[in-house]
Amino acid sequence: MIENSGSAPSDEGTSTPNNQESRGGWLEAILGLIQSRAGIISLEAKQSLGYGFAKLATLLICLFCVFATWTLIVAATIGILTATTEWKWYQITFALAGLHIIISLVALLIAKRKKPTPFPITRSEFEKDHEWLIQLKNRNN
Repeated sequence: MIENSGSAPSDEGTSTPNNQESRGGWLEAILGLIQSRAGIISLEAKQSLGYGFAKLATLLICLFCVFATWTLIVAATIGILTATTEWKWYQITFALAGLHIIISLVALLIAKRKKPTPFPITRSEFEKDHEWLIQLKNRNN
C-alpha cells in the first residue's frame, strides 16, 4: 500500500489538498495569534494611558504646591540669615542655589533607579510566541 505524504507533485503542478489545508491552518493560526496579541497590547496601552494621566495630574498639583512652599521657605531663610549673620543677601542666595543643585542631583539619581518594565504581559506573550514559532519551524524541518 502506498501512502500519500503530500510531497509528490500533481499532474497540474499545483499543491495537494493536504498542503493547502496545512497552509490555511497556518494562516489562521498566525492571524489569530496576531489578533490576540493586538488585543492585549490595546488593553495594556489603554490601562497605561489612564494610569499615566492620573499620575501626571497628581504630580503637577504636588509640584505646584511644593514649589510655592519652597519659594516661601527660601525667601524666609534668606531674610532670617541676612538679619542674623554678617553675610549679604546675595551670598546667602548663591549658597542656597548650590544646595538646591545638590538636592536636585540626588533626586534625579533616585528617580533613575526605579524603572518598571512596560507591558509585562505583552512581553511575556511575545517571548512565548517566539519560542512556539521556533519549535514549529524545527518540527517542520
